[in-house]
Amino acid sequence: MDKLQKWAVIAAALVTIIGFPLLFVSLRYAHRLDVKISQQLGEIKKIAQSENSVSLNTMLFNDSSNAGIIKAIEDNKPVLVENGGSYSGVDLDKYLGAYDAIALVYRDGFLSDDHLCSSFSFYIEEANKNSEVTQYIAKYPDFFGGIRSLLPVIRNSKSPYCGLHRGATEPINQHP
Repeated sequence: MDKLQKWAVIAAALVTIIGFPLLFVSLRYAHRLDVKISQQLGEIKKIAQSENSVSLNTMLFNDSSNAGIIKAIEDNKPVLVENGGSYSGVDLDKYLGAYDAIALVYRDGFLSDDHLCSSFSFYIEEANKNSEVTQYIAKYPDFFGGIRSLLPVIRNSKSPYCGLHRGATEPINQHP
């Protein structure tokens, strides 16, 4: 064997002896880094869900007409002016439309089951029990998909916060 071949064999041996352990150390480091990044992303998602919950609560509950509609529903009083209530169809549209935004944020994973249930399940269930609201929703079958889609979610949720507000028995005018 000539000198060049000997050096090639020695170099190959060194690559094998040094390279494989370095490869394993690199893989271990990459795995640890991946786990750490996954944990951080999980924390970021929780923060985003909390921030979205606060924003959605503000949108729904810090509006005077929404608050009045909620009160009328809870007190089983008329909602719409045409039925002896104090609110227009536009007001009820805005109230029910807020659930469209909530449903979209929930669907995209930016609102947790616990946040959905603790903040909104009671009001979704109450609206479902109110005949004036369900008739209004039935009158416009192409709209208000948010509240329609959220009712089965809260009914099937494993969140303990959803279980606090059970009571409505029929879904809000589901699309056929």
